[in-house]
Amino acid sequence: MKKKLLFVFILFKFINSSAQDLYNYDNSRKFAEYLSKAGQYELATREYERLVFMRPQSDTLKTLLLSMYRRSGKLEEAVSRTRQLYPDFTLMPSLPSIEYSRTLLLKTDYKAAKDLWAVNTQMAQPDKIILSATAEILQDNYKTAKEILDALNSNDHKLAPDYKALANQAISIKRKSPALAGIMSTIIPGTGRFYTKDWKDGVVSMFFIGTMAFQSIRGFSKSGVKSTRGWIYGSVGLGFYLGNIHGSVVSAKAYNRRSHQSIKNKIENLFNSYF
Repeated sequence: MKKKLLFVFILFKFINSSAQDLYNYDNSRKFAEYLSKAGQYELATREYERLVFMRPQSDTLKTLLLSMYRRSGKLEEAVSRTRQLYPDFTLMPSLPSIEYSRTLLLKTDYKAAKDLWAVNTQMAQPDKIILSATAEILQDNYKTAKEILDALNSNDHKLAPDYKALANQAISIKRKSPALAGIMSTIIPGTGRFYTKDWKDGVVSMFFIGTMAFQSIRGFSKSGVKSTRGWIYGSVGLGFYLGNIHGSVVSAKAYNRRSHQSIKNKIENLFNSYF
């Protein structure tokens, strides 16, 4: 009987110690890293919250926690948690500052990002310049980005040479004027589309509006201002004429976006590979 009781006692102690060991720092860290690699960012967030509770002074753990919030798409929570962990942005260490910057860029909260870079004293100046240039490029302000990057030498930052080359490439791309596209289609329907290299829609607009105008004029010529046919074709043609002007403006804006999208993609890939 005594042997059985001793066995039960030893088994209980073993199970209890194993359960406690499961939630110790090392195992929790391994589990959090596993969840992160598996793409289970929301679950990983909970594990990193536990780890931060265990090691509240670890900026590395705090940064990993904030990155899990960002990767899980919970940007508002990432901002809120950052402010809780680092009430004073002036002294926020470099790693969490860069992570917070990434969240703000994803939120397109460029003002908050600029405010952070202006007051923070822990981030390296070259990193601040690259982040500032990235914000401008994301807003299609390529000339401003180039002016910011001019403060960097090529050997000041790993990304400086590629960033400068891409900014110059973006500036060299000729943008299409939405106003000019609209004016061209106002004068001759479809030509604004030709200007933005939207050949198919340009031909369709020119042919359809021209046909409606011809039929309308023909109807009025035969029956005068009381011509039902003339008014119907004229009304339909007017609607397409106005749509053709608006469409040309939209087409010019879309052309500009497409022409710079590949550069934006390259910038984002460089940014993500470094930070």
